[in-house]
Amino acid sequence: MTDLNKYRSDIEEVDQSIIELIDKRIGITKRIFEVKRREGKPIRDPEQEGRVLRRAMDLATEKNLDAGAVKNIYEILIRMSTQKQQELQGENQS
Repeated sequence: MTDLNKYRSDIEEVDQSIIELIDKRIGITKRIFEVKRREGKPIRDPEQEGRVLRRAMDLATEKNLDAGAVKNIYEILIRMSTQKQQELQGENQS
């Protein structure tokens, strides 16, 4: 295997791990929804979303990564979580 192929294989492994972690994150979102539903809390929590974004950007900065790009990724993750909770809410109202 050439170095290039090895590195591409390494990237594929990392990509698989990223997808598995996103799936795990969404699984936790389902549990969060159940708690919010029991406690009568809304799906959206702008303060928590802000904390998540700030924490992600701080970690990105520590790793010398593009904090703006990381913020964009986390905005997508938050949107995915919100959409999943909205789906669950719709299922529970049927």
